[in-house]
Amino acid sequence: MEHRYTERTASELEILIYKHNHPIAIGCVKNGSYSGIFVETDFVDIDCEHQLTLEIFPRKNQLTKFRRMEMQAIVIHKTNKGFGAEVDFADSMQMASFIDVLRSPQLAAPDEYIFAMAANV
Repeated sequence: MEHRYTERTASELEILIYKHNHPIAIGCVKNGSYSGIFVETDFVDIDCEHQLTLEIFPRKNQLTKFRRMEMQAIVIHKTNKGFGAEVDFADSMQMASFIDVLRSPQLAAPDEYIFAMAANV
């Protein structure tokens, strides 16, 4: 049984992972809450206590009111499938938008756009 402070919402939200302001990898938020997320990625050069920026690309649906969202994160634990991170939002409005995106029905994001962002390093 898990003992979490907040309920996690399952997701398949694609994100771009930045380290030192440079895009380094693509990941998928598998679950998240207003305080933390688990990101599945095959990029291995991420360790505990690394500070990252995560950029979310919203899905194509009527609930999305923004083009993209960035949040700061610090890696808390790492597995062979990805990492868990504590997230920090700019304000409560951004936090609420993030939770709305996690809970909304998710349609496919334009993979070409995300891969192009990662390739422009």
